[in-house]
Amino acid sequence: MPRPAPRAADPAAEVVAFRHELLELLAQQPPDDAELLEILARHEAHGHPVYSALLSILVHLDFSEATARRHWKRILGHRALLRERLGRDPGLRVALLDYFANFAKELRSPTVIEISIFERTERSAVSDGLTGLYNHAFFAQALRREVLRARRHGHALSLLLFDLDNFKKVNDSRGHLAGDRVLVKVAALVQSCVREIDVAARYGGEEFAVILPDTSGPGAHVVAERIRRRIDDHFRRGKGPRVTISGGVASFPEDGSAPEHLIERADALLYRSKAEGKNRVLLSAGERRRHLRLPASVPVRLQARAGRGRGRVQNVSAGGLLVRLPQPPALGEQVHVAVGGEAMVGEVVRVLPAPDRDGQYEVGLRLLAEDARLPERVRP
Repeated sequence: MPRPAPRAADPAAEVVAFRHELLELLAQQPPDDAELLEILARHEAHGHPVYSALLSILVHLDFSEATARRHWKRILGHRALLRERLGRDPGLRVALLDYFANFAKELRSPTVIEISIFERTERSAVSDGLTGLYNHAFFAQALRREVLRARRHGHALSLLLFDLDNFKKVNDSRGHLAGDRVLVKVAALVQSCVREIDVAARYGGEEFAVILPDTSGPGAHVVAERIRRRIDDHFRRGKGPRVTISGGVASFPEDGSAPEHLIERADALLYRSKAEGKNRVLLSAGERRRHLRLPASVPVRLQARAGRGRGRVQNVSAGGLLVRLPQPPALGEQVHVAVGGEAMVGEVVRVLPAPDRDGQYEVGLRLLAEDARLPERVRP
């Protein structure tokens, strides 16, 4: 069954992500003024209502963006005046409170609210209500932000997508409350396996996602396997339902240079892990090969149940072929392949959209026939 296309960036989610970024900075003691100004300038350049959001967080007053910008400039001037008169920097919060209480007269009964308390309230807007992980909207914005950062600084980035195996049986046999308890426990196990800088989210239903900044494919596969094993071990020992998880790992830039490319790649590998028996995590081809692969470029003809297709071999190994086709055969299907006059039988073990997004597909074939021989001109 085809999966829905990745969701486009949600402007509302972008604003929520910006507020969350501000809260993380303002929770520092003291906040880094230079970093605050950099965040404001960056988001203002993208058209976000930065000043109204900032004042809403700090003094709980709602202004239009234009009015908030005027107040912000006056606050900076007021802070400089206080610094000159006091002989020390009073800090941003004191300058804000004094400005709105004694000059702008917007605060009749000023109240100090601890940032950590306000942060918990804000966190609820970006969290999944059941599991406590980030929700899909925040995940989408975070992935977009991390891809831009990885592209700008040349850093690695990986994405994990997971899906609980046979979760419908848990709901059908034990009820939805039991299913909810499973989701909550799985979320906790996922969170226990990742770092503070990672973003663990409930992608939807029984699906989970993890964004791993500064992490290459092999490192991400280690994290994904740790998650899979921890879930497998926990539910095997318990008295509740037997639960396992399958997953796929995609990395920037090898598997795509845009968020939607990484999602498609990881999703395809997730589906392949389901097809190959579940309770496993697959990394994009090229990272964990048993055989040396050598590049090749020769025509190939393929006969599958859906009909015949023509394409080109991309690389070859002692165990199989990677071919490029306009229409893919089904995963797991046995096909007849003709390359350079040689006929072979293969099993389809990989079907993924081509990285250059030209409508073609990369199809991995494992050779089955014992006497299957590669043509001399493409033999490794």
